[in-house]
Amino acid sequence: MDWDKEALKIVEEIPLPPMISHFAKMDAERRAKKKGEKRVTAETARETEHGYEQALGPEAVELMRKMARGEDAGLPDEFYVEEPEELYSIQLCPAQYGASTMEKREQMRQVLTPLRNKLKELGITQIIMDKAQTSIMSHHMLRIGLTGCPNACFSPYFQDVAILSAYQVGVKDSGCTQCGKCVAYCSAKAISLGEKGPVIDAEKCIKCSGCVEQCEERVFFTAKKGYKVALGGAGTRKPRIAQTVTEFTDLEGVLKIIEKAVTLLKDTPISGRVISVHEIMDKHGVDAFKI
Repeated sequence: MDWDKEALKIVEEIPLPPMISHFAKMDAERRAKKKGEKRVTAETARETEHGYEQALGPEAVELMRKMARGEDAGLPDEFYVEEPEELYSIQLCPAQYGASTMEKREQMRQVLTPLRNKLKELGITQIIMDKAQTSIMSHHMLRIGLTGCPNACFSPYFQDVAILSAYQVGVKDSGCTQCGKCVAYCSAKAISLGEKGPVIDAEKCIKCSGCVEQCEERVFFTAKKGYKVALGGAGTRKPRIAQTVTEFTDLEGVLKIIEKAVTLLKDTPISGRVISVHEIMDKHGVDAFKI
């Protein structure tokens, strides 16, 4: 598809995390095709820019604009720690590059250092080395996915450990204008409008707190912050989805689950060449990891 020079400049300057920055051009061409156009114009490029601003939120967009200008964005140093001599890896979601609210970045930051310290205290690297039956390779590593919300856009459920930030949302008794924006936004269809305002279906709610960010009247609020933890995922030759250990716990609960997992990994004989959490889950069951 052909592009106007101005349109290309607009799209190339849309502030996005590096792992999804190439999507912007694809999105602009998608929008042009939907309008029956064979060329991406500046108008379509601005629609693309606005779409990402809506998707990411104004706070995240401004933060990434600062990064693009070479300014200090104030992202936590904990997000960029490298540990080449450890046999565990912690993969962070795009919040690592500012694509989230400060609340979500802080929720991730709070767990990172205690998690690293706990893994070192438990000696996970030595445990894996002791159990390895072949030369140390990438598949020996304990893989952990950490996200700023439960949307899981980078597939933490295929990791040995998935830690997803979660937010229990409350609703104020007054202030709702019945605009319905929250109902339209909630992809889990967990919100309905009653006579006095929004009603949240706890069974459907995934605790993402997107409604808090969307409501201009501040009717929704974050009542409690915590983490969902799942174990036993794998993206190897036999893919596995991690099983939920707890839907909601605090930092202390996360570390207790990690300690149970590493202790069982240490004490359970492993068959074959791949050292994995899902194998010990098969032997002990998910309840063995609960607190």
